[in-house]
Amino acid sequence: MEPLLSFGLTLIFLAESFYEVRLYLFLQFVAQHHPQVASRQRLQRILRIERAWNWLSWVFILALIILPNHYSILLISILTLTETVIVRQMVQLKQKLKL
Repeated sequence: MEPLLSFGLTLIFLAESFYEVRLYLFLQFVAQHHPQVASRQRLQRILRIERAWNWLSWVFILALIILPNHYSILLISILTLTETVIVRQMVQLKQKLKL
């Protein structure tokens, strides 16, 4: 049962990662081409969080490869949960910008 849960969470993480990249590129475009919107603190904060999370997620992914298997379900759960929270914040910001 544990391998199936781990596989499912991995698929969810990958799907969210692709969507997160699209959202990040959109918000980055907005920040560069709409200076009045780019000055908003929330946009800048979410972009900073996204950049930091990008690096931290790679550390977690490397830990998944290096650490023993009994840590894998914990690490993939942390990855998926954090990814979900960040994507949700980015979606809310996009909806608030109404662009």
